[in-house]
Amino acid sequence: MKQISWMAVVVAVLALTSSVSAAPPMRIALLVDNSAATASAIVQIRAAVSAFLDALPTEHEVLLVSTGRRTQVRVPPTTDRTKLKGNVGGLLPELGPTALLDSLKAVDDRFMRKPGDHRPVFVILTADGSENSHEVDQKGFNRWVDEIASRGVLVNAIVLKTSANGVPESIASGLAQVTHGHYASMGIAGNIAEAMTRLARQLADDASRRP
Repeated sequence: MKQISWMAVVVAVLALTSSVSAAPPMRIALLVDNSAATASAIVQIRAAVSAFLDALPTEHEVLLVSTGRRTQVRVPPTTDRTKLKGNVGGLLPELGPTALLDSLKAVDDRFMRKPGDHRPVFVILTADGSENSHEVDQKGFNRWVDEIASRGVLVNAIVLKTSANGVPESIASGLAQVTHGHYASMGIAGNIAEAMTRLARQLADDASRRP
């Protein structure tokens, strides 16, 4: 019977570890809809964001953005989960529609075009209510979508369905499809935390296998 060389085993394990650790960490722009459409689910949304942060390995950066009425960068890119969770714990609903288009473009311009050694990834948590962006028109947004796809930016989305075929849902699902991201929709707010936990694990697994 052929003897196994322990040195060979050690070398193989070290090579595998090196390969995994060489995968670039992510910079995740987490866009959270706190518009009127999510007001009744804001408690579940806070819990879902915390669950996402708990499930995401700590080497990945997250920047937290709320999209109710306007774009608000609540926490710049950081690996500090305590800071992120503390901020989202104070997230309150705002009256009016979401500004999802404006938020995506503004966050990309400010944080995702030059992410250093991080891979840029968007995670959208939104309802499918009304959309009220002012800075980005449809043609400009379509150009932006083509651009991020060419840059390899990944867009993932989870949509809480409150109506039929709302604009935010169309935006989120379309971006996930174009960039080959993960997408899920649900009609029960209590399922958001489970979906966000699953998404965090999927993204971490994708990142570990990416060369």
